[in-house]
Amino acid sequence: MELLAYIKELLLLNDCVIIPGFGGFVTNYKPAGMRSAQFTPPAKSVSFNKKLNFNDGLFINHVASAEGINYIAAGKKVNLLVQELSYRLTDGEEISISGVGSLRYDDQENLIFTPALMSNLNLDAFGLAPFSYETLFARNQAKKSVPQLQQDAVQVMFQRRTLKKVLVAVPLLLALAVTPLKNNKENLLKSDLANLTEMMTVQTPSKPVVEEEVAMAAEQIQEEQVVEHHYFMIGGSFKNEENADTFIAQMKNKGYEAENLGVIKGLHYISLGSFASLDEAKNARDEYKTKSPGSGVWIYVKK
Repeated sequence: MELLAYIKELLLLNDCVIIPGFGGFVTNYKPAGMRSAQFTPPAKSVSFNKKLNFNDGLFINHVASAEGINYIAAGKKVNLLVQELSYRLTDGEEISISGVGSLRYDDQENLIFTPALMSNLNLDAFGLAPFSYETLFARNQAKKSVPQLQQDAVQVMFQRRTLKKVLVAVPLLLALAVTPLKNNKENLLKSDLANLTEMMTVQTPSKPVVEEEVAMAAEQIQEEQVVEHHYFMIGGSFKNEENADTFIAQMKNKGYEAENLGVIKGLHYISLGSFASLDEAKNARDEYKTKSPGSGVWIYVKK
């Protein structure tokens, strides 16, 4: 069933992906729209046609390239996938394809495909999410609903606090004005020099302490640099390097440290982050899937 993940990868770059002997997934361009104070970016709507079951070579060739096997072996794996899908669907199970949709049989034994609502397979609109905007009517209603009494109450409280501060400050200023100052310059200089000497003695750390702290900090930095990262969160894999570069630029604009790990099994693996442990990688993957449901990110272990 892991072969189903290749369907989304192919739909990002192709309008139709056919699984020989099973059916085809077809995408149609859906322009940007605006409805009920919500803007939706351009997208690709996905549908399923079980009559498109001939072998056009696209899916099997992609499996062969991704798995590092020949065409005949890839064809056998695809045939086993079709048998497993047919068996599980007939048994009443619903098959979920990450980022694409789900398949199931209804009560009349019709094969029903439900597309993933939160997934957008249009690379040109990658990173653009639907958003709602405030209408002029809603803004006017919000202004009318703000009570005027609350604003007046805040203003009165501020004036009272200011008045209290003035009443406290005036007697202090008068007391300072009438109090005679003693001009004992000698005692003042002695006092200032003594205080300055004491401050320098207390606040200036000794040289061995500073050297010890610097050594400990350098040792800690060196230990952090020694840790190697073998776990990578893969956001996408592309056969075309230009598409991979486009994807990297889009993810960097979103704040991710995207990088191309090179050609692996015939595809450019794009990493969105590297980690020293598997648990850290899983936590990052789960957090990303929470923000972008149906994204299909996965973990690659580099040995």
